[in-house]
Amino acid sequence: MVDDILDEAEPAAQQIKDFDGKIRLIGQYDADGINATAISHEMLDRLDKNFEYEILRQLYEEDVERIAEEDEELLLFVDIGSGQSELIQEHIIEETDKEVVVVDHHEPQIEGDFTHLNPHFLGIDGGEAISAAGMAYLLAKAVDEDNQDLVKYALIGATGDVQKQEGEFLGLNEELAEEAVENDIIEKRQGLDLYGRTTKPLQKSLMYTSDPHLEGVSNDESGAIQLVKSAGVEIRENGDFKTLADLSEEEEKQLIHKMIKRGYEVPQLLNDIYTLPNGYEIDEFSTIINACGRLGEPRKGVKILLEDDLDLAEKISTKYGRKISSALRYFENNKEDNDVVYEDTVGIIDAGSNIGEDFIGTVTTITMSNGAFDCPVVMGAAHAEKEQIKISSRARKEVVEDGFNLGEIIGEICEEVDGEGGGHNIAAGAKIPRDKKDEFMESLEEKVAEEV
Repeated sequence: MVDDILDEAEPAAQQIKDFDGKIRLIGQYDADGINATAISHEMLDRLDKNFEYEILRQLYEEDVERIAEEDEELLLFVDIGSGQSELIQEHIIEETDKEVVVVDHHEPQIEGDFTHLNPHFLGIDGGEAISAAGMAYLLAKAVDEDNQDLVKYALIGATGDVQKQEGEFLGLNEELAEEAVENDIIEKRQGLDLYGRTTKPLQKSLMYTSDPHLEGVSNDESGAIQLVKSAGVEIRENGDFKTLADLSEEEEKQLIHKMIKRGYEVPQLLNDIYTLPNGYEIDEFSTIINACGRLGEPRKGVKILLEDDLDLAEKISTKYGRKISSALRYFENNKEDNDVVYEDTVGIIDAGSNIGEDFIGTVTTITMSNGAFDCPVVMGAAHAEKEQIKISSRARKEVVEDGFNLGEIIGEICEEVDGEGGGHNIAAGAKIPRDKKDEFMESLEEKVAEEV
């Protein structure tokens, strides 16, 4: 199937290679979009093309109208455009002489009278099987086989778009991962898949583990330190605390063996670990790139990727951590306020403007995993631009394994309240009009109660 997309990418590749004017590259601001932008940026740079780029949160009609009036004669949209293909057709194709190439994985409105590279046209599910960064990579590879080194960005983007679950890449991403490993672009091995594997002290990674619960270790830093020492593993190196990634394979095996002897459900924590050439595990690096967008600094994400700027990555990680801490403090300070935090069938965080729309999803995920709610679904709501509400929701793994699909439910409710949204069986999001918030929440309560 990857070969089918490569074949479909040939006309776009030829169009870009043949074009001799100025190009505008337009990307989207999440981890997938930033990686797709980085791939396309490097592809154009290697072709010695004259181009500018911008990264948008969303592509609204006024953006399309503005872009139609820009000087560039070829417009390359990545991770954005398929869902706005009717606007591109109306304002750019029908009103200008510009050339357009859209490289996306979202459900397309129309194919349009322009070059439109999208897996859905081949019967491939872009939601799980391949990301926009994956599509951009295959276009770059169709342009020149020497662009094969860019595959790592495709995998970072897929990780950010939840196309890697329980250590395994889904769909066509699996083929891209195999290609990357075979060509020594990334490293793959089995290991403990814990939070902060690359960036947090080992004892922190252990104490933050809540699923499964590690008796005497979860939420107990001294207990975590004792576990490491009892495994015969040195917790410091040159005066600094080791991370899990700092351990040798033998040391990690010693730790795993000790955890098994204690009766911990270690198999739940073992996954394939993918390590990038810069030493970061792919999940954590994807989080940093995603943070750039959430902090309103997506161009820094492109810089980190293309220049391997790890100092900047560290600064972004620290800044993002502070933002998350601030949002969690708001939750903790208001969890007894029934107008803000409450639960029935669904746990709800109604944050208004007190938690940014780019952080409500993270707060939703953390509060579900740390036991703040005792219900099958948790939903966060925060004010967004254009008088909208950003909805972020998560479902427990147990109900998903029984066939529950949160993405379908969110999609159905969005149709009822004139919103836009959907997602995966375990995680979904939406944008809805603010005056439809109560109706949305009531409908979600009802539908979740019916399903579980």
